[in-house]
Amino acid sequence: MIWMVILPGGAAAHGTDYRVMEEGHVIAAEFFYSDREPMRYAEVLVFSPENKDVEHQNGRTDKNGRFAFCPEIPGKWLVKVNDGMGHAVRAEIEVDGVSNPRETAKGAAGNNSNAIEATSKWIRIFLGLSLLLNFCLGLYVWKTRSFNI
Repeated sequence: MIWMVILPGGAAAHGTDYRVMEEGHVIAAEFFYSDREPMRYAEVLVFSPENKDVEHQNGRTDKNGRFAFCPEIPGKWLVKVNDGMGHAVRAEIEVDGVSNPRETAKGAAGNNSNAIEATSKWIRIFLGLSLLLNFCLGLYVWKTRSFNI
């Protein structure tokens, strides 16, 4: 801290930037200063294309300056990052298409979905019978034990 008073050149502000790390169901972005130092634990506000006044999500970047969110609709999502010390980033991230993960999982099963449903049906029957047998065994053991008072 004292070196900032002695050497005022070291206290000069630096710029900010970002890059999108992944596109798809999850958008992950990395926020950093112009010297590539991560913006650690900076406040993040995410705004959907439908509402630029109330944030869709908020949080903080991690120790590496990364933050992820799941967009619900296509369009330009606004991400505002502020480190609380005068540095801020305003990023507009274009989201082309958004698919529902449940639909993707259902579609990935393909022709095997009937086999999976049949297998889970037999597992449920087995677990139900096992529960009934364990209950009956518990009653039998409780009824046949001797009480020594």
